[in-house]
Amino acid sequence: MNLKSVNKCRALPRRLAIHFGHALLLTDLEGRIGRDDEGFYVGRTRFLSRWRFTINGAEPHFISANPIDHHALISHQFAQTPAGAAAGPDHDASDGSEIVTKAINITFVSFVGGGLRQDVHIGNHGLAPATLELAWEMAADYAGQDEAQKGKREQNASVERHWKSNEGSGGELVFRYRHPQLDHGTIIAFSGAAFAERNGTVCCRLTLAPQETLSLAIDITPIFLGERVEPLFCGDGMLRPNAGSSWTRDEWAEGCTQFSAGNEVVQNAWDRAASDLASLQLHEGDGDERFTPAAGIPKYVGLFGRDALMASWQSTLLNGSTLHGTLRQVARWNARDYDDRYDAEPGKVLHQRQFDPLALLGKTPFAHYYGDYSAPALFLIGVATDLAVTGNADLFLSLRDDVLRTLEWMDRDGDRDGDGFYEYSSRAEKGLKNQGWKDSSEAILYPHGGMVADPIAVCEVQALYYAAKQAIALGFGWIGENERAADLLSQAEMLKRRFNEHFWMPEERFFALALDSEKQPVRTIASNAGACLAYGIIDLDKAAAVSERLMASDLFSGWGIRSLSSGHPAYNPFAYHLGSVWPSPNAVIGFGLKRYGFDAALHGLAKGIFDATRIFELDRLPEVFGGAPRDRRHPHPGLYPGACAPQAWSASAVILFVHAMLGIVPLAPLNTLVVDPDLPDWLPEVTLAGLRVGDARVALRFWRDGQGGTRHEVTEATKGLRVHALPPSQNGEPSDRLAAAVRMAIG
Repeated sequence: MNLKSVNKCRALPRRLAIHFGHALLLTDLEGRIGRDDEGFYVGRTRFLSRWRFTINGAEPHFISANPIDHHALISHQFAQTPAGAAAGPDHDASDGSEIVTKAINITFVSFVGGGLRQDVHIGNHGLAPATLELAWEMAADYAGQDEAQKGKREQNASVERHWKSNEGSGGELVFRYRHPQLDHGTIIAFSGAAFAERNGTVCCRLTLAPQETLSLAIDITPIFLGERVEPLFCGDGMLRPNAGSSWTRDEWAEGCTQFSAGNEVVQNAWDRAASDLASLQLHEGDGDERFTPAAGIPKYVGLFGRDALMASWQSTLLNGSTLHGTLRQVARWNARDYDDRYDAEPGKVLHQRQFDPLALLGKTPFAHYYGDYSAPALFLIGVATDLAVTGNADLFLSLRDDVLRTLEWMDRDGDRDGDGFYEYSSRAEKGLKNQGWKDSSEAILYPHGGMVADPIAVCEVQALYYAAKQAIALGFGWIGENERAADLLSQAEMLKRRFNEHFWMPEERFFALALDSEKQPVRTIASNAGACLAYGIIDLDKAAAVSERLMASDLFSGWGIRSLSSGHPAYNPFAYHLGSVWPSPNAVIGFGLKRYGFDAALHGLAKGIFDATRIFELDRLPEVFGGAPRDRRHPHPGLYPGACAPQAWSASAVILFVHAMLGIVPLAPLNTLVVDPDLPDWLPEVTLAGLRVGDARVALRFWRDGQGGTRHEVTEATKGLRVHALPPSQNGEPSDRLAAAVRMAIG
């Protein structure tokens, strides 16, 4: 008998994480806290650094621990009948039967949100009464998350601890951090029994009859800079009455496009991506601002402008309110003044905003940091995209001054030497050396492996600024500022000419990674050039060569396109930007392949990425994974050590791949939707329902016909909405399909 293996080679987690807004609980695989960077965090500050539970002086036996929602974790444990106690007829405490050894069941259910709520359910499944001594060891150290991860403190102070018993039952364990500049503390309230403190542990004594269960509760309330952060959840995960509008997931879900795919892998990946994007919302501000996503769990809890802007742009097919809210949230923090401590310049767009101790104390620049050259262009593209999706100019007009400041920054500080290219160089102490999407210090290398000194003009930043000027020009045209629109389009075309002249490497038939400080091309073969396809800066006569090179075996691993060619001397499949595979930039490349009409290449790349979802836990794409080739020796590409999962722009990458294959172009100011679908054989059918184009709603079905072509039908639409299909390109030659879609809608 021949048996076909159905096993999947999956990456297993190293630890468990649950999150809500700025709150994060990070435990070992058994739900405990006590090693490395485990703990309960708010604002990337650790308010609980140790949690150890014992019953009758010993830790219970572990059964299982699992997240049951993005903000909830359940752990099951058991203990035996206490030594010396009667265990019922024909049994005693030395009996090896399960009636004795597994008599006491303990279930911990934790809910993060604001603070932390933990329900503790203890049941006696023995045949006789059991008296139990429960004890908790807890500590708080107020380390920043990076400090905890590195095991090295740069800020430290004493922690005071005191216990207060309540009348009748319960009590509070209070920690206060005695740092002169950080007013932090933790209040841990116990209820459900009579608690006391002995020898540094919080204890209670219970007697349970056979088959009796008793529930206790522990509420952990951080004091963050003097303000109490109350838990949002109470017993069984119910929202507290004062939680208000903090729970936005259901509201956000109502605005999502419904999606159905004729491929289970794609369907599962979409569903997981949608769930993750909902879970990452930061819940800051009012209205759509609450929908702004954190960058990733567990390392990047907070507002990261570049990541949030990219994720929200990539996921507009799913829900445009994420982009709307992110633009409003990010704009609040865009720089108004020069401040070298934060790489701040007027009009520059926020890169990240953190609340950890080192940022608050000024030991890092990340309290409000601007050291990124992708975010300004993504902000402009986002503003224009929001207008295209909603057809409502209110946001565009409200952000008009911010848009103009960012445009002024581009050509004043973004191009300091006035050569027509955009080069970065950090001025902040401990700022980021590299400020493209590859922001690790060694990301930009010469072909021989040497590091490229700043200032550097990386290729995809030029492409981003080209696309930003084009996109925002259309926005200005839609609101009647035609002269400004024409000027921006002219600037974009001049940048495109300069780019193709200076970055193109004829002998390589590819674009240089960057221009160095001497304006010489960095001739390294890397994935960055793929983004240049997406943003439309590449001349048509060069596009096919770039597409073919991206899909060559040294870049395309079979799972995705590597960040660096495997032929480079510094290639390492498990280095952050030196050969690993990043889902988000791969989706951007996929969008570019579609833009120039390379559907077959897009299908091959998309299949690799969707296949990768099957080998990671919960069908979830991590932040980054290994660049090992997809062959018999490597049934799994490997996971980058410490990769975040979920990660906002990895979740949104799934949405953008579908978006690209369907060729969706919403142009709400023109009450028009253009589609340009081409489905691969592994995805025979897709349906969308509730897709928003301005105030209109539309449902569409796409399917492959018997000849391998893709057809579509509008199954439901608001009256007046026009849906057009883009004709095939002439003779299969590369063409700018996005530009053609805009021309069709306007014409």
